[in-house]
Amino acid sequence: MSTKNSDTASAFSASLQRVRRDGAAVFPSVFSQDQIAWARELILENTAFMPNTRPSPTSRHMAGFHRFPTLEPLHLMITENATVRRIMEHLCGAHARTIGLSDITVNRSQQWHKDLLRGEFQRYLGEDISCADWHGTVFKVIVYLQNGTSLKIIPGSHRLDIDLVSDESAIPVDESSVVPLPVSAGDAVVIDICTTHRGSAEAAFATLEAGKEPKILVSTVFGRHGAILTDRMELGNAARLNSWMSKHLGASRPAFN
Repeated sequence: MSTKNSDTASAFSASLQRVRRDGAAVFPSVFSQDQIAWARELILENTAFMPNTRPSPTSRHMAGFHRFPTLEPLHLMITENATVRRIMEHLCGAHARTIGLSDITVNRSQQWHKDLLRGEFQRYLGEDISCADWHGTVFKVIVYLQNGTSLKIIPGSHRLDIDLVSDESAIPVDESSVVPLPVSAGDAVVIDICTTHRGSAEAAFATLEAGKEPKILVSTVFGRHGAILTDRMELGNAARLNSWMSKHLGASRPAFN
């Protein structure tokens, strides 16, 4: 094995170790710069179709974007990527699958939270699900379409449970426990669904001028096939997506309980 290949393999293994140990890690240069440029162009061509769900006038969000043929190629860019598949094979086994939880965000902030079902939708998890027992089962892959320094995590929090009624319980008491994860365009962030993390502050976009280079993230979630947490996250996310569609896209949809 050449020195370059050896270094690449070592970096890959180290990132996998960090995901398991800390709950998240950056895998560098998973996507080419041509792919990043193409993805940005496709998203910017379709931002008018995406609802504004935050106070910033430039903010856009499309939940479950993989369902739209115009945007589905972005999902395939992630799921067909050889490195992503290799990562998921290591973390979730040979038959890892997506669960319908995909997002495109443009200039959109998110305070401290876990990507578990929260609020009214936490009931889909059931009382027998805990991070202590079920971390290492479901993972989000986030593709940054520009460099970023806003992502922060609390290492080891994927093993700890918090109150999921609201995101207030996720806010760290001790800031010294917070670790930033700098990301470059084309990197893939892999984060355990149980990890407490945050992105940009709302103030970062509050006065952003329209037309200024937007911050765009594309993500989807994988789970271990046959795992209870995978199945329950999929079911609860379907209910949450139905609610999101009704609220933000003005669709007249039945509420399923």
